[in-house]
Amino acid sequence: MKMTHAGTVTFRMADRRPLFLVVSSSTGVHWVLPRGHIEAGENAEAAALRELREEAGLTGRILAPLSLQCFEKSGEKVVAQYYLVHAVAETQAMESRTAQWLDGEAALQVLSFEEGRRALAEGAEWLARQKSGPTDIDRSAI
Repeated sequence: MKMTHAGTVTFRMADRRPLFLVVSSSTGVHWVLPRGHIEAGENAEAAALRELREEAGLTGRILAPLSLQCFEKSGEKVVAQYYLVHAVAETQAMESRTAQWLDGEAALQVLSFEEGRRALAEGAEWLARQKSGPTDIDRSAI
């Protein structure tokens, strides 16, 4: 399967628990995870971080790749690689989207599409499995 898109399950720590980023879709109708096309000459990691920067105005550090998500969008077969990303800093967003930071349960409830819910659930599970726990992740990040 050739990857066509890359995206992020982005989190930050607040009160010793992870909050996850969801953004409005380009149409403003749905809540989604930052994701977009992998451009020519770009690898999936770079595409994911670029989409995070463009859509949410955030930079981050990739902690782990997540499972590929396959689905159809507007008749196009999409193979998306998501990455678990720890938000590090804010920058200027290039797109006008609304962003929310939500706990895992709330994020799962608002996400509009199953592929996003699967990716977010996997990212949350990865964080929960870490020996040191997510509270030991660098708290100097946003």
